[in-house]
Amino acid sequence: MELKSDTNGLFIEGMSDSSELADYIRRKFNEEDIQNTYENLTKGHIKAARSEGIPPLRKFWQVLNHSHKNTPNLQCAKGCAHCCHTGVAATQVEWDGILHNVMESNINLGKVIERSKRTIDRVRETLHSKKSLEQIDWHRLVINQPCPFLGEDHACIIYEDRPLDCRLVVAFRGQCESKKLEHAQRGVVIEEAVGATVIAKIQHDQTPKFKRRKFQGVQPLKLLQHWLILWQEKNKKKK
Repeated sequence: MELKSDTNGLFIEGMSDSSELADYIRRKFNEEDIQNTYENLTKGHIKAARSEGIPPLRKFWQVLNHSHKNTPNLQCAKGCAHCCHTGVAATQVEWDGILHNVMESNINLGKVIERSKRTIDRVRETLHSKKSLEQIDWHRLVINQPCPFLGEDHACIIYEDRPLDCRLVVAFRGQCESKKLEHAQRGVVIEEAVGATVIAKIQHDQTPKFKRRKFQGVQPLKLLQHWLILWQEKNKKKK
């Protein structure tokens, strides 16, 4: 079966089907290299975060950023927000990282919620209906709408702590204006192959032992709109 990639080995099928990306990664990188990368990140780079005084997840973001900078023809730049008009999902630990960024940067989440009222209301109504939706259906609720954290200057206001969902969309061609996400490649570096599992492990290790379950390699995802709703409800209870 032919790999769906260009001459640089970049996955060129965009975001249409995550299973296609997973299959591509499994065939591009062998299992031994993937496992060695995972162990290096969880036992080496991530633990180094403690000595540097930064959150383990932010350390992983630094590693992934460095890997992407070593790839050819990176086109992404500040103000290019064509891939920021879709559903973005995050784990609990990623959301915690965003909240940490919000506090550091003195971001008003109330204004973020007000600016994204349209998509937040859609998600809220769906949650109240108690419909059981697949992940792709949740994304369809907010497709073609700006991410809640997309600023007026078309730049991400929590860029340093943006979720893996955002980091796996990286443009290597200057054709993003077409809004065809096949121009945003993925499956570029091996760190992407283990990214979700590394994040799941960080969240597992940060969970109090009495609450931990057996590590399964995954963690639940929620849209950023959903996390904002939960934050809003939590803060209402405090008042």
